Amino acid sequence: MTTLLIDNYDSFTWNVYQYLSELGADVQVYRNDQITLEQCIAINPRNVVISPGPGRPADAGVSNDVIRHFAGKVPILGVCLGEQCMYETYGGTVTYAGEIVHGKTSPVRHDGRGLYETVPQGIEATRYHSLAGDPKTLPECLEITSWTDSGIVMGIRHKTFVMEGVQYHPESIASECGKVMFANFLKWEGGTWDRLRLREDLVKKPDGHGGPAVNGASDGKRAGTGDGIPLAKVSKINSTSTAGGGVHRAGGSSPAISGKGMQSTTAASKSPSILHTIYEQRLRDVREARSRPGQSDYYLQRSIALGLSPSKIDFPARVLAAANPVAVMAEIKRASPSKGNIDITAHAPSQALEYARGGAAVISVLTEPKWFKGSLEDMRLVRAALEGVPDRPAVLRKDFIVERYQILEAHLYGADTLLLIVAILDDDKLRDLLEYSRQLGMEPMVEVANSAEMERAVAIGAKVIGVNNRDLHTFNVDMNRTSDLATMVPQGTILVALSGITGRADVETYMKGGAKAVLVGEALMRAPSKRDFIQQLLGKDVEEQPAVSNRTMVKICGVTNVEDALVAAKAGADFIGLIFAESARKVTIDRAKEIVQAVRRELKISDEPAPALPIPSPDASPSTWLNLALSTIRSPRAGPLFVGVFANHSVSFIQQAVRDTKINLVQFHGSEPCHLAALLPTPVIKAFHVLPNETPSQVIDRIVARETVGTISGVLLDTGVKSGQQGGTGQVFDWDVAVHVQREGRVPVLLAGGLKPENVAEAVRKVRPWCVDVSSGVELDTKKGFKDHGKVVDFIKAVRTVDT
Repeated sequence: MTTLLIDNYDSFTWNVYQYLSELGADVQVYRNDQITLEQCIAINPRNVVISPGPGRPADAGVSNDVIRHFAGKVPILGVCLGEQCMYETYGGTVTYAGEIVHGKTSPVRHDGRGLYETVPQGIEATRYHSLAGDPKTLPECLEITSWTDSGIVMGIRHKTFVMEGVQYHPESIASECGKVMFANFLKWEGGTWDRLRLREDLVKKPDGHGGPAVNGASDGKRAGTGDGIPLAKVSKINSTSTAGGGVHRAGGSSPAISGKGMQSTTAASKSPSILHTIYEQRLRDVREARSRPGQSDYYLQRSIALGLSPSKIDFPARVLAAANPVAVMAEIKRASPSKGNIDITAHAPSQALEYARGGAAVISVLTEPKWFKGSLEDMRLVRAALEGVPDRPAVLRKDFIVERYQILEAHLYGADTLLLIVAILDDDKLRDLLEYSRQLGMEPMVEVANSAEMERAVAIGAKVIGVNNRDLHTFNVDMNRTSDLATMVPQGTILVALSGITGRADVETYMKGGAKAVLVGEALMRAPSKRDFIQQLLGKDVEEQPAVSNRTMVKICGVTNVEDALVAAKAGADFIGLIFAESARKVTIDRAKEIVQAVRRELKISDEPAPALPIPSPDASPSTWLNLALSTIRSPRAGPLFVGVFANHSVSFIQQAVRDTKINLVQFHGSEPCHLAALLPTPVIKAFHVLPNETPSQVIDRIVARETVGTISGVLLDTGVKSGQQGGTGQVFDWDVAVHVQREGRVPVLLAGGLKPENVAEAVRKVRPWCVDVSSGVELDTKKGFKDHGKVVDFIKAVRTVDT
């Protein structure tokens, strides 16, 4: 694991050697005229460093041959003369820079990538040179990575090969962040950027790593200092920039972009704002994510190239199509730094479906994990849940996007668009991320908070601009901000109002100012009915939902043909049961699909989506949960719901049956554990078989022990027999058990077992179940699996008679 260092006869080579060694590299040093290319190849280095030196690239001995040979094979770093060798090797010209700089520091700006990852803007860099690469002759294969205020090229990167060079001396005691840059280089493994791996395990953290503004400072030294030399003093004595003329970095490790982007606070004045804290955390998060095996930029790009990303829709077009006159962007946000937990139990895909049903044009998903309690997995599940929704909402990744890597993540995890926050990005980074997102087919929303940021957003050609009414440094809300900045938005650009919107009055104010959309988070998360709240924001009358009837519902089970299903449906059955378990009443998936389609076609009803389940409270009891879940199943419907009855089938088979037949509910009628219900897209009813001589308390204990909360949505009590037959026996169990379960256990019951037209009225009066279930009790006496139409009608009438 050798680092090959070519010494071009310069005293700074020792400083380079020191930094590399302290960071954990096994360095072998050879002077440029005392080793051949063949000997360099024989060393088989892990990476190569070309040192500073006097003269021109032509005086660098074996350096140029080493660059040509190892390019594309291992990472290469060039320092000062080493960088110039790269420039000329690929066809550029190294000439007089127009400045003779010897032992002076200059503030340097950079692109924030590669060597400069996590390095603040405006770092002081030590310069010893009169030559530099001529930017007019920049080779096509190279790009400029850093520069001075006067425009001198301070760094280059090969576009394909893992190769970077710097014109100045990061190894100097007066340069800032030198060790961080060398550490970034030593992490690299691979010869081309598209196959780059990050090996954090091979690098020792630089001293003073907690504040990357320091260059190898030992613990205990204050931020803003080098190895014993106060940087402010160095700048004052040696700086090549005039006072106030450069870009100055404030104390601490946060980047500050003068007048353009994130404004830092000095360590002496006050603590960094929450925005700085989140920004730095996201940088760390990205570094960690990239370093995981199989999760680098290269692997994400390969996955996208294989077509593994969900399909995209046009974000601006989706907003405009819904802006009649305004569109709602509905946000999934469990928590925030200013409010703490908002709804920590929120289930992202369920919430997304509620938003979609309410008319949201965009669903914004917070994916920041520490302060907002979100995740990429939330977004993936949201996108999957919306797959079958007609004219689905666009999915927005709401996060603090600081690197291209996060855009790749967004694409792969289902986003149609993402948020770019002007306050944390300088112009170059903002433009780079905007263009990169567009290359991947995602038009971003650019967020601004003041007139200066609006000017920057307009200058880069943002098509969708969101005005955040909340100050991201203090999190205070100014509801006039959107209206104040609206006049700066060019015609054809979509204006979105963000944050602090609590009702229709706020929406109307922003509409008058030209907003085409509003993003609503906390108020929507707290709203009892998401659908109604979105409708109110849109200015639509909220339709009163019919009250849920307390009448006993009826399930006709064991239907095997279209004719019987139509009779049951027209007679008023609330549920039709299709049995997939082995029995005389078994149906295939194809037969079940035929029955479902025929009934819906005859009654002129569309495929009803599965009832959306509520989100369980962490401390909800089985009774509370089952009563809450039942309310969704009992909601009024245009026709009967279809229930698929399964007994110990595999989850994959049940999923296939649900998908192919479009049934609305699943019934577990075997010994399935309740937790399997979480793997299915529909509510699940669980059958509990009441055994002879079993006490009511024992039945209640079995129900509670089955982990019902958040899993199953209903309890069915059926007759249990010693033979193990599961239903269809025609035998009645002791109804007092069901009465006790409902009264003492407070568990709503679906009653089955031996019911028929002659006894169902008595059962309803005694037990008062929410539903009764019949199969063999309404069959032909001579043919199992076929219904007696007269008995079906009589059974339903008997139940209705009790209700009246």
